Amino acid sequence: MLINTAVIGQVEVDSNDIFHLPDGLYGFERESKYALITKEDDDFTLMWFQAVSGLAPCFVVFNPYDVIEGYAPKMERGDLEALGVKAESELSFFSIAVVPEDVRQISVNLKSPIAVNRNSKNARQVILTNTDYPIKYPLFEDS
Repeated sequence: MLINTAVIGQVEVDSNDIFHLPDGLYGFERESKYALITKEDDDFTLMWFQAVSGLAPCFVVFNPYDVIEGYAPKMERGDLEALGVKAESELSFFSIAVVPEDVRQISVNLKSPIAVNRNSKNARQVILTNTDYPIKYPLFEDS
């Protein structure tokens, strides 16, 4: 599927990377279909969660397991049921980043990741029951 993006123009997205979020994302409840766009470089990988219907919204996302060692999300039973799984280990997670003008101040939301059932293509943003994950986790130590 061909997707228009605000960041990298038109891009071809595999159907396996398109997800349905019946409840949308917090603050963007009307948008229910997103594509995970990955751009790999020799040194790093960038990922965006891009609305399929238009240029916005589009979010920079990170795999939280790459951000913090020992990430172990715990979800409410209702969220697991809504995603059609019995345990968090059956899901993939993506943390939304806040990217300010000074990118050295970038932070990621570890408390409310996007949980993805890769088999059903259903996803939802959840609030983890873990109390130790912050909403604004700085990616760089000097932040």
